[in-house]
Amino acid sequence: MNNIIKTSIVSVIFMLISLAAASAETIGGTVTALHPVYTDHVYKTPYQNCYTEQVFIPDNRLSSATPEIAGGIVGGVIGNQFGRGSGKTIATVAGVLLGSSIAHDMDQPVHGHTKSIQRCETRYSEHVQSRIRGYNIGVTIPNGRIISMYKETPYTPPPLHSQVNVSVTYKIGNY
Repeated sequence: MNNIIKTSIVSVIFMLISLAAASAETIGGTVTALHPVYTDHVYKTPYQNCYTEQVFIPDNRLSSATPEIAGGIVGGVIGNQFGRGSGKTIATVAGVLLGSSIAHDMDQPVHGHTKSIQRCETRYSEHVQSRIRGYNIGVTIPNGRIISMYKETPYTPPPLHSQVNVSVTYKIGNY
């Protein structure tokens, strides 16, 4: 029984070694296919986009609450003319608030001037350019098989139908 286990272990080790064994050689062949592989590069170029905008500049003057107070008094007097009892009080308060609001809106600066202001912002124009990233090369070796490979740039590919040497790695054993 012990011999069977030892023999089995040795057989497994031998199989693993034979599966992992490899051989490399250089074979001459003819370039039969040559295809560039392209990739797109996006270039962004900054530029200034400027435009003129008209802006209202109010005159500088001191703000006063006088128009709001006067509007509140007039609104209260008018509101007091309506309703009876607590309704009269509500109408008076509503008149004060409405009169003050209208006077405030009317007091907003209407005097001033417009000024042209130039505003600029940075924008980007995009330009897409296709560049060769590498080459897919097909080499036909003497047994008729085609070996395909990819080479990244910078690389100058051989011309079609030229003779080249290709390094090939073979796995020894069943695969």
